[in-house]
Amino acid sequence: MKEMKQAIFHSILVSSLSVALNFSFKIFLARFISKTDLALYFTAIDIFTMTLLVLVGFRSSMVVSFAHTKDDYKILQVFKAVLLITVLAVWGFVIPYLKHKIGVHIDYWYLVFTVISLSFSVYYTNLIAMYRMYKTVNFVTFLEPALLIVWFLIAYFLASTKGLQPLFISTIMTAFSLSLYIYIVKARKIKSVSVEKPKQQHNTQNFLKNSLVSTIEFGSGIVMMYTAVVLIMKYFNLDELGDFQVVVKPVFTYMIMLFVFPIFRFVLPELSKLYAAKEYEKLFEIKRWILKFAFTVSGIFVVLSLLFADKAVAYLFSPTYAESSLMIIHISFFFFFVILNAYQIAFIKASGDFVSALLIRLWGIVSLVGLFYAIYMFYSKNIIAVIIALIGSYISMFVVSLLKERKILKELKIR
Repeated sequence: MKEMKQAIFHSILVSSLSVALNFSFKIFLARFISKTDLALYFTAIDIFTMTLLVLVGFRSSMVVSFAHTKDDYKILQVFKAVLLITVLAVWGFVIPYLKHKIGVHIDYWYLVFTVISLSFSVYYTNLIAMYRMYKTVNFVTFLEPALLIVWFLIAYFLASTKGLQPLFISTIMTAFSLSLYIYIVKARKIKSVSVEKPKQQHNTQNFLKNSLVSTIEFGSGIVMMYTAVVLIMKYFNLDELGDFQVVVKPVFTYMIMLFVFPIFRFVLPELSKLYAAKEYEKLFEIKRWILKFAFTVSGIFVVLSLLFADKAVAYLFSPTYAESSLMIIHISFFFFFVILNAYQIAFIKASGDFVSALLIRLWGIVSLVGLFYAIYMFYSKNIIAVIIALIGSYISMFVVSLLKERKILKELKIR
Protein backbone atom coordinates (compact mmCIF):
# COMPACT_ATOMS: atom_id res chain seq x y z
CA MET A 1 0.00 0.00 0.00
CA LYS A 2 2.91 2.33 0.73
CA GLU A 3 4.18 1.82 -2.82
CA MET A 4 0.71 2.59 -4.18
CA LYS A 5 0.45 5.85 -2.20
CA GLN A 6 3.89 6.99 -3.37
CA ALA A 7 2.95 6.16 -6.96
CA ILE A 8 -0.23 8.25 -6.71
CA PHE A 9 1.57 11.30 -5.27
CA HIS A 10 4.34 11.00 -7.86
CA SER A 11 1.66 10.65 -10.55
CA ILE A 12 0.02 13.92 -9.48
CA LEU A 13 3.36 15.73 -9.70
CA VAL A 14 4.35 14.12 -13.00
CA SER A 15 0.91 14.69 -14.56
CA SER A 16 1.13 18.37 -13.58
CA LEU A 17 4.46 18.66 -15.40
CA SER A 18 3.06 16.72 -18.36
CA VAL A 19 0.04 19.05 -18.63
CA ALA A 20 2.34 22.09 -18.47
CA LEU A 21 4.58 20.66 -21.21
CA ASN A 22 1.64 19.75 -23.45
CA PHE A 23 0.03 23.16 -23.07
CA SER A 24 3.32 24.98 -23.71
CA PHE A 25 3.99 22.81 -26.77
CA LYS A 26 0.60 23.72 -28.28
CA ILE A 27 1.35 27.42 -27.78
CA PHE A 28 4.76 26.87 -29.38
CA LEU A 29 3.28 25.01 -32.38
CA ALA A 30 0.86 27.85 -33.06
CA ARG A 31 3.86 30.07 -33.83
CA PHE A 32 5.44 27.81 -36.44
CA ILE A 33 2.67 25.64 -37.94
CA SER A 34 -0.36 26.97 -39.81
CA LYS A 35 -3.77 26.77 -38.15
CA THR A 36 -5.07 24.50 -40.94
CA ASP A 37 -2.21 22.01 -40.59
CA LEU A 38 -2.62 21.93 -36.80
CA ALA A 39 -6.35 21.32 -37.15
CA LEU A 40 -5.78 18.42 -39.57
CA TYR A 41 -3.03 16.92 -37.39
CA PHE A 42 -5.01 17.00 -34.12
CA THR A 43 -8.11 15.69 -35.91
CA ALA A 44 -6.12 12.77 -37.34
CA ILE A 45 -4.57 11.95 -33.95
CA ASP A 46 -8.01 12.14 -32.28
CA ILE A 47 -9.44 9.70 -34.83
CA PHE A 48 -6.49 7.31 -34.43
CA THR A 49 -6.86 7.52 -30.65
CA MET A 50 -10.59 6.77 -30.76
CA THR A 51 -10.11 3.78 -33.08
CA LEU A 52 -7.36 2.39 -30.83
CA LEU A 53 -9.62 2.83 -27.80
CA VAL A 54 -10.34 -0.90 -27.83
CA LEU A 55 -6.67 -1.52 -27.01
CA VAL A 56 -6.71 0.94 -24.11
CA GLY A 57 -9.84 -0.76 -22.83
CA PHE A 58 -7.86 -4.00 -22.47
CA ARG A 59 -5.76 -2.45 -19.69
CA SER A 60 -8.21 -2.97 -16.82
CA SER A 61 -9.04 -6.54 -17.83
CA MET A 62 -5.31 -7.35 -18.25
CA VAL A 63 -4.60 -6.00 -14.76
CA VAL A 64 -7.44 -7.95 -13.13
CA SER A 65 -6.86 -11.16 -15.12
CA PHE A 66 -3.12 -11.18 -14.34
CA ALA A 67 -3.81 -10.55 -10.62
CA HIS A 68 -6.15 -13.56 -10.53
CA THR A 69 -4.30 -16.02 -12.78
CA LYS A 70 -0.67 -14.83 -13.14
CA ASP A 71 -0.85 -16.26 -16.66
CA ASP A 72 0.80 -13.37 -18.46
CA TYR A 73 1.76 -15.51 -21.47
CA LYS A 74 -1.83 -16.27 -22.54
CA ILE A 75 -3.03 -12.76 -21.68
CA LEU A 76 -0.39 -11.21 -23.93
CA GLN A 77 -0.98 -13.73 -26.72
CA VAL A 78 -4.67 -12.78 -26.85
CA PHE A 79 -3.85 -9.08 -26.65
CA LYS A 80 -1.32 -9.34 -29.50
CA ALA A 81 -3.92 -11.03 -31.70
CA VAL A 82 -6.48 -8.28 -31.02
CA LEU A 83 -3.76 -5.67 -31.56
CA LEU A 84 -2.92 -7.07 -35.01
CA ILE A 85 -6.60 -7.20 -36.06
CA THR A 86 -7.14 -3.61 -34.86
CA VAL A 87 -4.08 -2.28 -36.71
CA LEU A 88 -5.16 -3.99 -39.95
CA ALA A 89 -8.69 -2.58 -39.59
CA VAL A 90 -7.35 0.95 -39.03
CA TRP A 91 -4.98 0.52 -41.98
CA GLY A 92 -7.81 -0.59 -44.26
CA PHE A 93 -10.58 1.79 -43.23
CA VAL A 94 -9.37 4.73 -41.12
CA ILE A 95 -6.33 5.76 -43.13
CA PRO A 96 -8.27 6.01 -46.46
CA TYR A 97 -10.92 8.04 -44.60
CA LEU A 98 -8.27 10.48 -43.33
CA LYS A 99 -6.68 10.77 -46.77
CA HIS A 100 -9.77 11.14 -48.94
CA LYS A 101 -12.53 12.48 -46.67
CA ILE A 102 -10.75 14.60 -44.05
CA GLY A 103 -8.07 15.76 -46.50
CA VAL A 104 -4.90 14.98 -44.53
CA HIS A 105 -2.46 15.69 -47.35
CA ILE A 106 0.64 13.78 -46.31
CA ASP A 107 2.41 10.76 -47.74
CA TYR A 108 0.49 7.51 -47.14
CA TRP A 109 3.31 5.86 -45.19
CA TYR A 110 3.35 8.61 -42.55
CA LEU A 111 -0.17 7.56 -41.57
CA VAL A 112 0.71 3.85 -41.67
CA PHE A 113 3.70 4.31 -39.38
CA THR A 114 1.62 6.55 -37.08
CA VAL A 115 -0.92 3.80 -36.38
CA ILE A 116 1.82 1.15 -36.05
CA SER A 117 3.86 3.25 -33.62
CA LEU A 118 0.79 4.20 -31.54
CA SER A 119 -0.26 0.56 -31.31
CA PHE A 120 3.23 -0.38 -30.05
CA SER A 121 2.96 2.39 -27.48
CA VAL A 122 -0.45 1.17 -26.27
CA TYR A 123 0.84 -2.41 -26.07
CA TYR A 124 3.81 -1.52 -23.87
CA THR A 125 1.93 0.93 -21.64
CA ASN A 126 -0.70 -1.77 -21.04
CA LEU A 127 2.15 -4.17 -20.26
CA ILE A 128 3.66 -2.06 -17.48
CA ALA A 129 0.19 -1.46 -16.04
CA MET A 130 -0.44 -5.21 -15.90
CA TYR A 131 2.88 -5.84 -14.12
CA ARG A 132 2.25 -2.96 -11.67
CA MET A 133 5.48 -1.18 -12.66
CA TYR A 134 4.38 2.08 -11.02
CA LYS A 135 7.63 4.02 -11.35
CA THR A 136 7.83 3.28 -15.07
CA VAL A 137 4.18 4.30 -15.57
CA ASN A 138 4.87 7.67 -13.93
CA PHE A 139 8.10 8.28 -15.81
CA VAL A 140 6.45 7.48 -19.16
CA THR A 141 3.72 10.06 -18.38
CA PHE A 142 6.40 12.76 -18.20
CA LEU A 143 8.64 11.32 -20.91
CA GLU A 144 5.96 11.33 -23.64
CA PRO A 145 5.44 15.13 -23.98
CA ALA A 146 9.17 15.73 -23.47
CA LEU A 147 10.07 13.37 -26.34
CA LEU A 148 7.34 14.89 -28.52
CA ILE A 149 8.94 18.32 -28.15
CA VAL A 150 12.48 17.00 -28.78
CA TRP A 151 11.54 15.04 -31.91
CA PHE A 152 9.56 17.99 -33.29
CA LEU A 153 12.54 20.30 -32.85
CA ILE A 154 14.77 17.76 -34.64
CA ALA A 155 12.29 17.28 -37.50
CA TYR A 156 11.49 20.98 -37.95
CA PHE A 157 14.81 22.73 -37.37
CA LEU A 158 17.47 20.09 -38.14
CA ALA A 159 15.71 18.05 -40.85
CA SER A 160 13.93 21.17 -42.20
CA THR A 161 10.60 19.40 -42.76
CA LYS A 162 7.53 21.60 -43.07
CA GLY A 163 3.74 21.47 -42.84
CA LEU A 164 2.30 18.25 -41.42
CA GLN A 165 5.54 16.28 -41.74
CA PRO A 166 7.34 17.39 -38.52
CA LEU A 167 4.12 16.82 -36.54
CA PHE A 168 3.70 13.23 -37.70
CA ILE A 169 7.44 12.51 -37.49
CA SER A 170 7.49 13.64 -33.86
CA THR A 171 4.43 11.50 -33.06
CA ILE A 172 5.87 8.39 -34.74
CA MET A 173 9.34 8.72 -33.19
CA THR A 174 7.94 9.50 -29.74
CA ALA A 175 5.73 6.39 -29.77
CA PHE A 176 8.59 4.17 -30.96
CA SER A 177 11.00 5.72 -28.42
CA LEU A 178 8.57 5.11 -25.55
CA SER A 179 8.04 1.51 -26.70
CA LEU A 180 11.81 0.91 -26.87
CA TYR A 181 12.34 2.44 -23.42
CA ILE A 182 9.60 0.27 -21.84
CA TYR A 183 10.96 -2.82 -23.63
CA ILE A 184 14.44 -2.22 -22.18
CA VAL A 185 13.10 -1.56 -18.67
CA LYS A 186 10.86 -4.63 -18.84
CA ALA A 187 13.77 -6.81 -20.04
CA ARG A 188 15.89 -5.69 -17.07
CA LYS A 189 13.12 -6.32 -14.54
CA ILE A 190 11.55 -9.41 -16.08
CA LYS A 191 12.60 -11.61 -13.17
CA SER A 192 10.97 -9.31 -10.64
CA VAL A 193 7.68 -8.86 -12.46
CA SER A 194 6.95 -12.26 -13.97
CA VAL A 195 8.22 -15.05 -11.75
CA GLU A 196 5.00 -16.57 -10.41
CA LYS A 197 3.52 -19.60 -12.09
CA PRO A 198 -0.09 -19.43 -13.25
CA LYS A 199 -2.48 -19.87 -10.32
CA GLN A 200 -5.38 -21.10 -12.42
CA GLN A 201 -6.32 -21.73 -16.03
CA HIS A 202 -6.74 -18.54 -18.02
CA ASN A 203 -10.30 -18.06 -19.31
CA THR A 204 -9.76 -16.44 -22.73
CA GLN A 205 -13.47 -15.98 -23.44
CA ASN A 206 -14.05 -14.22 -20.11
CA PHE A 207 -10.94 -12.09 -20.64
CA LEU A 208 -12.14 -10.93 -24.07
CA LYS A 209 -15.62 -10.21 -22.70
CA ASN A 210 -14.18 -8.12 -19.85
CA SER A 211 -11.90 -6.28 -22.30
CA LEU A 212 -14.80 -5.37 -24.58
CA VAL A 213 -16.97 -4.29 -21.64
CA SER A 214 -14.08 -2.27 -20.20
CA THR A 215 -13.58 -0.53 -23.55
CA ILE A 216 -17.24 0.51 -23.71
CA GLU A 217 -17.14 1.57 -20.04
CA PHE A 218 -14.03 3.70 -20.65
CA GLY A 219 -15.64 5.27 -23.71
CA SER A 220 -18.87 6.02 -21.84
CA GLY A 221 -16.90 8.23 -19.45
CA ILE A 222 -15.86 10.35 -22.44
CA VAL A 223 -19.43 10.32 -23.80
CA MET A 224 -20.71 11.84 -20.54
CA MET A 225 -18.64 14.97 -21.03
CA TYR A 226 -19.60 15.33 -24.68
CA THR A 227 -23.27 14.83 -23.80
CA ALA A 228 -22.97 17.97 -21.68
CA VAL A 229 -21.41 19.77 -24.68
CA VAL A 230 -24.27 18.66 -26.97
CA LEU A 231 -26.89 19.90 -24.48
CA ILE A 232 -25.18 23.30 -24.26
CA MET A 233 -24.97 23.55 -28.05
CA LYS A 234 -28.69 22.78 -28.37
CA TYR A 235 -30.15 24.96 -25.63
CA PHE A 236 -27.66 27.79 -25.02
CA ASN A 237 -25.70 30.38 -26.99
CA LEU A 238 -22.10 30.42 -28.24
CA ASP A 239 -20.86 32.54 -25.34
CA GLU A 240 -22.04 29.96 -22.84
CA LEU A 241 -20.61 27.16 -24.97
CA GLY A 242 -17.30 29.04 -24.97
CA ASP A 243 -17.36 29.32 -21.17
CA PHE A 244 -17.74 25.57 -20.90
CA GLN A 245 -15.38 24.49 -23.69
CA VAL A 246 -12.54 26.96 -23.08
CA VAL A 247 -12.54 27.10 -19.27
CA VAL A 248 -14.82 24.66 -17.42
CA LYS A 249 -14.19 21.46 -19.39
CA PRO A 250 -10.38 21.82 -19.38
CA VAL A 251 -10.34 22.54 -15.62
CA PHE A 252 -12.60 19.54 -14.92
CA THR A 253 -10.56 17.35 -17.29
CA TYR A 254 -7.25 18.35 -15.69
CA MET A 255 -8.65 17.65 -12.21
CA ILE A 256 -9.73 14.19 -13.38
CA MET A 257 -6.34 13.62 -15.01
CA LEU A 258 -4.49 14.60 -11.83
CA PHE A 259 -6.64 13.00 -9.13
CA VAL A 260 -8.93 10.39 -10.73
CA PHE A 261 -6.80 8.67 -13.39
CA PRO A 262 -4.19 7.61 -10.76
CA ILE A 263 -6.92 5.54 -9.08
CA PHE A 264 -7.30 3.42 -12.22
CA ARG A 265 -3.54 3.33 -12.83
CA PHE A 266 -2.41 2.39 -9.32
CA VAL A 267 -5.33 1.61 -6.99
CA LEU A 268 -7.04 -0.82 -9.40
CA PRO A 269 -3.93 -3.08 -9.74
CA GLU A 270 -3.49 -3.03 -5.95
CA LEU A 271 -7.15 -3.86 -5.33
CA SER A 272 -7.00 -6.68 -7.89
CA LYS A 273 -3.92 -8.15 -6.24
CA LEU A 274 -5.41 -7.98 -2.71
CA TYR A 275 -8.78 -9.32 -3.83
CA ALA A 276 -7.15 -12.28 -5.59
CA ALA A 277 -4.94 -12.93 -2.52
CA LYS A 278 -8.00 -12.63 -0.21
CA GLU A 279 -6.26 -10.00 1.91
CA TYR A 280 -9.55 -8.35 2.75
CA GLU A 281 -8.39 -6.21 5.68
CA LYS A 282 -5.96 -4.40 3.42
CA LEU A 283 -8.85 -3.65 1.04
CA PHE A 284 -10.55 -1.74 3.87
CA GLU A 285 -7.29 0.13 4.59
CA ILE A 286 -7.20 1.38 0.99
CA LYS A 287 -10.85 2.48 1.23
CA ARG A 288 -10.13 4.48 4.39
CA TRP A 289 -7.13 6.12 2.73
CA ILE A 290 -9.15 6.98 -0.39
CA LEU A 291 -11.78 8.70 1.79
CA LYS A 292 -9.07 10.89 3.36
CA PHE A 293 -7.56 11.56 -0.08
CA ALA A 294 -10.96 12.57 -1.53
CA PHE A 295 -11.76 14.88 1.41
CA THR A 296 -8.37 16.57 1.17
CA VAL A 297 -8.37 17.09 -2.61
CA SER A 298 -11.99 18.26 -2.82
CA GLY A 299 -11.57 20.51 0.23
CA ILE A 300 -8.57 22.26 -1.31
CA PHE A 301 -10.43 22.52 -4.64
CA VAL A 302 -13.41 24.20 -2.91
CA VAL A 303 -11.24 26.70 -1.02
CA LEU A 304 -9.17 27.63 -4.09
CA SER A 305 -12.31 27.98 -6.23
CA LEU A 306 -14.06 30.24 -3.73
CA LEU A 307 -11.00 32.43 -3.21
CA PHE A 308 -9.45 32.60 -6.67
CA ALA A 309 -11.81 31.32 -9.42
CA ASP A 310 -13.03 34.80 -10.43
CA LYS A 311 -9.57 36.37 -10.47
CA ALA A 312 -7.87 33.40 -12.13
CA VAL A 313 -10.40 33.20 -14.97
CA ALA A 314 -10.20 36.96 -15.61
CA TYR A 315 -6.38 36.91 -15.58
CA LEU A 316 -5.75 33.72 -17.60
CA PHE A 317 -8.54 34.23 -20.12
CA SER A 318 -10.55 37.47 -20.10
CA PRO A 319 -13.51 39.09 -18.28
CA THR A 320 -15.79 37.74 -21.05
CA TYR A 321 -15.37 34.27 -19.50
CA ALA A 322 -16.44 35.47 -16.02
CA GLU A 323 -19.56 33.25 -15.92
CA SER A 324 -17.40 30.12 -16.09
CA SER A 325 -16.03 30.75 -12.58
CA LEU A 326 -19.48 30.07 -11.08
CA MET A 327 -19.60 26.71 -12.91
CA ILE A 328 -16.16 25.78 -11.55
CA ILE A 329 -17.26 26.63 -7.99
CA HIS A 330 -20.32 24.37 -8.37
CA ILE A 331 -18.16 21.49 -9.61
CA SER A 332 -15.61 21.92 -6.79
CA PHE A 333 -18.22 21.25 -4.09
CA PHE A 334 -19.05 17.85 -5.55
CA PHE A 335 -15.63 16.67 -6.80
CA PHE A 336 -15.48 14.46 -3.71
CA PHE A 337 -18.08 12.18 -5.32
CA VAL A 338 -16.12 12.01 -8.58
CA ILE A 339 -13.05 10.64 -6.75
CA LEU A 340 -15.06 8.21 -4.62
CA ASN A 341 -16.99 6.94 -7.62
CA ALA A 342 -13.70 6.24 -9.43
CA TYR A 343 -12.57 4.14 -6.44
CA GLN A 344 -15.89 2.27 -6.37
CA ILE A 345 -15.70 1.48 -10.10
CA ALA A 346 -12.10 0.26 -9.60
CA PHE A 347 -13.19 -1.92 -6.67
CA ILE A 348 -16.07 -3.43 -8.66
CA LYS A 349 -13.70 -4.18 -11.55
CA ALA A 350 -11.16 -5.70 -9.16
CA SER A 351 -13.86 -8.17 -8.05
CA GLY A 352 -14.21 -9.20 -11.71
CA ASP A 353 -17.64 -7.63 -12.28
CA PHE A 354 -16.93 -5.51 -15.36
CA VAL A 355 -20.55 -5.57 -16.53
CA SER A 356 -21.79 -3.78 -13.40
CA ALA A 357 -19.09 -1.12 -13.87
CA LEU A 358 -20.36 -0.55 -17.42
CA LEU A 359 -24.01 -0.39 -16.35
CA ILE A 360 -23.14 2.20 -13.70
CA ARG A 361 -21.41 4.37 -16.34
CA LEU A 362 -24.40 4.06 -18.67
CA TRP A 363 -26.70 4.98 -15.80
CA GLY A 364 -24.59 8.13 -15.36
CA ILE A 365 -25.29 9.20 -18.95
CA VAL A 366 -29.03 8.49 -18.60
CA SER A 367 -29.25 10.39 -15.30
CA LEU A 368 -27.32 13.33 -16.79
CA VAL A 369 -29.85 13.75 -19.60
CA GLY A 370 -32.85 13.10 -17.33
CA LEU A 371 -31.70 15.55 -14.63
CA PHE A 372 -30.94 18.25 -17.20
CA TYR A 373 -34.42 18.12 -18.74
CA ALA A 374 -36.06 18.02 -15.30
CA ILE A 375 -34.15 21.13 -14.18
CA TYR A 376 -34.47 22.93 -17.53
CA MET A 377 -38.22 22.34 -17.90
CA PHE A 378 -39.39 22.82 -14.30
CA TYR A 379 -36.82 24.95 -12.50
CA SER A 380 -34.25 27.01 -14.44
CA LYS A 381 -33.20 27.63 -18.03
CA ASN A 382 -29.75 28.85 -16.94
CA ILE A 383 -26.62 27.04 -18.14
CA ILE A 384 -25.99 26.05 -14.52
CA ALA A 385 -28.70 23.42 -15.22
CA VAL A 386 -26.10 21.50 -17.26
CA ILE A 387 -23.52 21.71 -14.46
CA ILE A 388 -26.03 20.60 -11.81
CA ALA A 389 -27.10 17.71 -14.06
CA LEU A 390 -23.44 16.71 -14.57
CA ILE A 391 -22.84 16.85 -10.82
CA GLY A 392 -26.08 14.96 -10.15
CA SER A 393 -25.10 12.20 -12.56
CA TYR A 394 -21.85 11.59 -10.65
CA ILE A 395 -23.74 11.55 -7.35
CA SER A 396 -26.27 9.07 -8.77
CA MET A 397 -23.41 6.84 -9.97
CA PHE A 398 -21.86 7.13 -6.51
CA VAL A 399 -25.09 5.92 -4.87
CA VAL A 400 -25.52 2.96 -7.24
CA SER A 401 -21.81 2.07 -6.93
CA LEU A 402 -22.06 2.25 -3.14
CA LEU A 403 -24.90 -0.28 -3.12
CA LYS A 404 -22.90 -2.62 -5.38
CA GLU A 405 -19.74 -2.14 -3.31
CA ARG A 406 -21.60 -3.01 -0.08
CA LYS A 407 -22.99 -6.14 -1.70
CA ILE A 408 -19.47 -7.28 -2.62
CA LEU A 409 -18.16 -6.43 0.87
CA LYS A 410 -20.95 -8.49 2.49
CA GLU A 411 -19.91 -11.46 0.35
CA LEU A 412 -16.29 -10.96 1.47
CA LYS A 413 -17.31 -10.90 5.14
CA ILE A 414 -19.24 -14.13 4.67
CA ARG A 415 -16.13 -15.71 3.21
